Amino acid sequence: MPQLASPVQRSHSRRREGYVVIDGKRVGITEFGSGGRLVILAPSLMLSRRMHEPLALELARRGFHVVCVNNVLAAKREPGDPEDYSAEALGRRMVGLLDAIGGEVAVFGGTSIGASAALEAAVLEPNRTVGVIVEAPLLDRGALRIAPMLTLAHGILSHGQPFFWLARRFAGLLPADSLATRLWWDFLSASRAEQSAMMQGLMLGRIAPPRRERRRISVPVLVLRSRRDPLHATADSDRLATDIPDTQLHDIESPTTLRGNVRMVSPAIVSFLSEAFAAPWVIARTIYTPNIGDAYLN
Repeated sequence: MPQLASPVQRSHSRRREGYVVIDGKRVGITEFGSGGRLVILAPSLMLSRRMHEPLALELARRGFHVVCVNNVLAAKREPGDPEDYSAEALGRRMVGLLDAIGGEVAVFGGTSIGASAALEAAVLEPNRTVGVIVEAPLLDRGALRIAPMLTLAHGILSHGQPFFWLARRFAGLLPADSLATRLWWDFLSASRAEQSAMMQGLMLGRIAPPRRERRRISVPVLVLRSRRDPLHATADSDRLATDIPDTQLHDIESPTTLRGNVRMVSPAIVSFLSEAFAAPWVIARTIYTPNIGDAYLN
């Protein structure tokens, strides 16, 4: 049953996870909270949706309905398809998730390649995008930095059996309740064929919307810029803030801040979301939004 959206949700502890089918492909998701103020978050390269759980929990406590989605598809019998993993394809899946759960509009967000996917979603569906949150965006400078890493990762995923044996032994020595440990196990448990296809897809496909398309984004955008990130160039954050008219630029301490000390940043994110969802055209389309029900999860 649809539920009335409200700024204060007593169901903030509600947490559900499973898979939804988007264009015939199974995609792992975790849902926090409920209501019409929907936020869809995509993770960084090689990481699972779990990386956004600290932020998702905090936003759910503030009355937002958050769905974290994996970039890497669930394992299937056929080999992974690189065409499933360009930034544009990842953005289409974020929009597909919005359709699958019956949502009208959403804020799309993500980190690194997840940020690229969120921008692609905004380009694809401008009339259904309330706003965009990007952490450590990947544009021209960042793409040059990660290109060697993509090549190396593809080689390891394709032929790295000894690496994965050692990685599992190492993971067994880590604290079991650590977020980093759980992310490490998520990486080791994901389909290597799909992970390898993702590396190929990002090497062969586009890694973010081109500048002419970014300039057409008219909704509010929050850019979270880290000065201590060796993989993502701050120049890309600055360029994005220049390209998109309605952009707020917010500095964060490090790439781990949203994972380990989320309340340092959450006031700025909550303020951004509250303002974005207060737009009259958004209110009219978020009064009723269904939760992800059993029919969607499998």
